[in-house]
Amino acid sequence: MRLLHAATASLLLFAATAARSDGVDLKGFHAKVKAELAELGHLSELNGKYRIRVTEVTMDPGGYMHAHHHLGPGLRCMQSGEMKYEIEGKTTIYKAGDCFTETGAVTHESSVVGSAPVVLLNFELLPATLPEGKGSITPVPEDHHHDK
Repeated sequence: MRLLHAATASLLLFAATAARSDGVDLKGFHAKVKAELAELGHLSELNGKYRIRVTEVTMDPGGYMHAHHHLGPGLRCMQSGEMKYEIEGKTTIYKAGDCFTETGAVTHESSVVGSAPVVLLNFELLPATLPEGKGSITPVPEDHHHDK
């Protein structure tokens, strides 16, 4: 489990550790923590074995993802566009440069705001048993969907 926490910390806090010089000569280098998942809890579904995946996601204008969750926690970083994100009764609009985290098991949904596509980078910790290239999204029953 220590390895999992160490890997998670490395994935989610890479910018924070890069900002500290720790004796390394740096010039013209800047880092800013964009998002941090403070408490991951126990990832028993990963059974101590996991894979790290980075996926570039594009949502076309008018696009959406109905209620779903993921097979593991992750960090999302918006590259372009605007996205409406709904989770646990709270709505947030994310824009290019914004980053946020998801624990994985929490139900959420999203949709494109405006006429530009959304592009985001999706960093995930997933079960090692998940076949390479297989999606991590799990749908939620229709009665959990919000009106669009």
